[in-house]
Amino acid sequence: MNPILTLKKPLIKISKRLARNYVPRGVILIIDVLISIFAAQFTFFLITSVSDGKLKFVHLNWEFLCLIAIQTLFFILFKSYAGVVRYTGFKDSIKQLQTTISTVVTLIIINEFILHVYGSKILVNGGAIIYGFIVFSLLFLFRVIVKRAYQLINLDTSYTKAYILGTSLTDVALAESVISDSKTSFDIVGFISETNKLNKTRILTLPIITLEELEHKKKRLGTSVIVSSQKLRELGTMNSDILNNILDLDLKVLKLPDIQDWNGGSISSEIKKVNLEDLLQRTPIQLQKDKLRTIYKNKTILVTGAAGSIGSEIVRQLIRFEPKKILLLDQAETPLHHMSLELESEYPDLDFENIIANVRCYTRLKEIFDKFQLDVIFHGAAYKHVPMMEANPIEALDVNLIGTKNLSDLAIQYKISRFVFVSTDKAVNPTNIMGASKRSAEIYLQSIARNKSNTTRFITTRFGNVLGSNGSVIPHFKKQIENLGPVTVTHPEITRYFMTIDEACQLVLEAGAMGNGGEIYVFDMGKPVKIIDLAKQMIRLSGFKPYKDIDIIYTGLRPGEKLYEELLADKENTLPTHHQQILIAKASYVFDSEKLILLENFQNQILNNNVYKSIEVLKKLVPEFIPLSEKDRQKSVI
Repeated sequence: MNPILTLKKPLIKISKRLARNYVPRGVILIIDVLISIFAAQFTFFLITSVSDGKLKFVHLNWEFLCLIAIQTLFFILFKSYAGVVRYTGFKDSIKQLQTTISTVVTLIIINEFILHVYGSKILVNGGAIIYGFIVFSLLFLFRVIVKRAYQLINLDTSYTKAYILGTSLTDVALAESVISDSKTSFDIVGFISETNKLNKTRILTLPIITLEELEHKKKRLGTSVIVSSQKLRELGTMNSDILNNILDLDLKVLKLPDIQDWNGGSISSEIKKVNLEDLLQRTPIQLQKDKLRTIYKNKTILVTGAAGSIGSEIVRQLIRFEPKKILLLDQAETPLHHMSLELESEYPDLDFENIIANVRCYTRLKEIFDKFQLDVIFHGAAYKHVPMMEANPIEALDVNLIGTKNLSDLAIQYKISRFVFVSTDKAVNPTNIMGASKRSAEIYLQSIARNKSNTTRFITTRFGNVLGSNGSVIPHFKKQIENLGPVTVTHPEITRYFMTIDEACQLVLEAGAMGNGGEIYVFDMGKPVKIIDLAKQMIRLSGFKPYKDIDIIYTGLRPGEKLYEELLADKENTLPTHHQQILIAKASYVFDSEKLILLENFQNQILNNNVYKSIEVLKKLVPEFIPLSEKDRQKSVI
């Protein structure tokens, strides 16, 4: 065995152990004093060698001792030794500069006093300035060397080579921050220009290259591209040519989140892999936090469907507004158990309770209302899978309508302050049972909201698909990509509106706080996204190339599925609110005695499990509900 390697391993272990612990501040003071002794000796050597030509390397006279005493005094006064050397930064260099300047100025002042009284000097004024340059350089160099050594010792893996996308001031600041980070795991090797025209070739001594030049570079393997969140928003679309070109070059794309989303770590630890949600590029949501806090603080809040993707995120978003208690209601025991474990771990001071219940069971719900004095209800429990509900219509109608009716009737009876219903874009001109069932629930809530004797504010929120939610297309695509394809898309032209889970739930809370009762709030979902584009980007982000590494095939529209979803989020059909991303759908439904009789008949048919008559009444109650016939579906498939 190589003896050098045998010796090297324990030395590295010892070095790492030392690096994990802070060196006592007294030791740093001693090192600084030793550095100043060396600087003083070198200064005296330079001065004497120039003045009389005699080379004297060691000076232990009273002048030398005075200089060291003054320097040590300012070390102690400014506590320049108190910082953690491994994290040396700009502030530390300022501290060293303060001690050095103070020492030099004090030397010059004392020199003038001694010269006037005794006719001699500690050190000539020029020598004092020379000493200042030497000691500051050595003190700063010592800290830089220790910082770099610490980085090398504690780096378990090699640095990741990375380019910064863009050459703006923000991009340069990002590069500087990563380079100066004491815990960085990135080696910034250059900047990528977004255009092929270069006004300059270097920034921070690092090269600027174009994507075309990058394509011809041989050493691209393992290299990443770091982009700021601001830059991602500027690029702006799911089909950004720049991002697609970078991904096609087998480069990993990483992003630095907006500063308000940092977790408090070093800048390098905040840099994460770009995911599909980042490519939606919506303007960050600005919540009226003070108003929301007045609505939800110290309130007992019931969240139905609390174990689902939407319900669980509503719970997480509510926590910041300090509710008195949160009740998590769901019929799925295992997901609810997992949610409970998460809350116990992440929010140990949160007062919450798990409730296993089915919203179809009025008696069970009444027990809950009797036991807890509720203030606010967020109703997210629902059946939402379109093809499955086409095959099981009574279940969809029972949960989505009767479940909503049970909760809303109890909300009126127990004088609950607010009832926020989570609806869907599929309720607009529905072509499937799921959408029609949600629309019928909307109609029921609007009908009871019209009764002025009710004190409960019934608020409906309507939005499109949520990225990554349970049963969404994203987990399905992900599994297909893991199996190396093929990825299945129903139709090349099918589009959907998408939001991230946290975006949707933030807007639900905002709408819930602003509603006066009876409104249907529509969220600005941005532009619809082609599902085929979604599939291509997921393949690219997974490190593969569409059609080359993984195929995409078309399977045809499923029962009840539309090519395009509608939100009615336009000026003709909506009214603005104080929040630019939340609109109010104009009321177009006329309530009369006939409609109220229909509602009652509808409920009876569902409870009697009569599928045919239930759907027949549903079509009368929701006249815009026109199911897609088999013939229509076949026409829409190419």
